Amino acid sequence: MFISLSILTQISCNNRDREKEFPKPGTTISSMEMPITDDPLNKFIFSIKVIADSNIKAGVYDVDVDYGPNFAEGTFTMPKGGEDLKPVIRKGAAPYTYIIGFKVAGDTTFYDYFEVSSSRTNTKMQYIRAYTF
Repeated sequence: MFISLSILTQISCNNRDREKEFPKPGTTISSMEMPITDDPLNKFIFSIKVIADSNIKAGVYDVDVDYGPNFAEGTFTMPKGGEDLKPVIRKGAAPYTYIIGFKVAGDTTFYDYFEVSSSRTNTKMQYIRAYTF
């Protein structure tokens, strides 16, 4: 009985470690881009990249945004208890807007979390929802 309990404990601990797999810092997790169509003279692109931060085990990600020749960077943290959820990007309803969110295993719902929008004069990044796990 002692051997079985010891083996089960070891297997349980190993599975728990495997459940929370984090990408290597500096890895691009998700990216999207679209053409900027309201500037007919230039052929600019609006793009976004979500990159694993050096503090990835706490759910921290870097965001790099290009709007034509302009560059902005920011950081966001996944909800507490959801540090291992993978960020996913989708196009927002407003022009030149992306929504960073996540999906939960066994659920097809896209959960909106962080919004990034740009224009000719500025880039805004903000949390748009709060979640607890």
